[in-house]
Amino acid sequence: MIDLPKYFDLCVEMKKLYISKDYYAPIKRNNNFSKDDYWLESVDPDGNKRNRIDEKEQYISDISAEMDYINKLKPGKILDIGCGLGWLLSAVDDAWEKHGVEISQYASEYATKYANIKNDDFLNVDYDSNFFDLIVMHHVIEHMENPIENLKQAIRMLKDGGTMIIATPNFDSGCARLFGNNYRLLHDSTHISLFSDDSMQRMLRDHSLLVDYVDYPYFNTRYFNKENLDKLFKTNEISPAFYGNFMTFYCRKNK
Repeated sequence: MIDLPKYFDLCVEMKKLYISKDYYAPIKRNNNFSKDDYWLESVDPDGNKRNRIDEKEQYISDISAEMDYINKLKPGKILDIGCGLGWLLSAVDDAWEKHGVEISQYASEYATKYANIKNDDFLNVDYDSNFFDLIVMHHVIEHMENPIENLKQAIRMLKDGGTMIIATPNFDSGCARLFGNNYRLLHDSTHISLFSDDSMQRMLRDHSLLVDYVDYPYFNTRYFNKENLDKLFKTNEISPAFYGNFMTFYCRKNK
């Protein structure tokens, strides 16, 4: 059972997003835990207990597409916004000058073994303009109350022609439309800014980011299996992981 406000209807919110041309749909959630609790034991949409501290190898495997892309870039300065426990930065070649920002004190202290970490809200962090060659926001923008202001801050810090990678759930995917409020990515109560593929494309374009391409990771991941495919026919239950649920945008800052 996904805990949602009584007024909320995902399909209606996504339709309104398309008509209004807003960039995201905000949702008020009941978050009764601290910023550190997110990194401790939790329960996934299927009711399985998980502890993120034990998931390093799986996490790095899950971001293999992003890492393949990063490894082809000329090393420079990288910033991982919402770097969590620092595992993406740990997988980046040491030829890069690595920086991260993380709001959780617990996670940021853990991540210091991999990079230069600032423990703060990203909007409070003051890096120089045009400082970074690569900025990554991997499944963090949906957790932000002010995603547009955070994006503007990141763009200011990115060099002209620099690369930005943004990954986030697609709340207007085929699976989201089919399952509505049973869409599994609504389960996380820290998902408070909901994007569609269309709205994210518009937001990036309107803020001088050129989208080189968009990836929808699924077929080469652990989620592509018969069990998840069978769940597609059970629309009265929590939706399965499926193609189009996640989207990753590879962008460049317009010179």
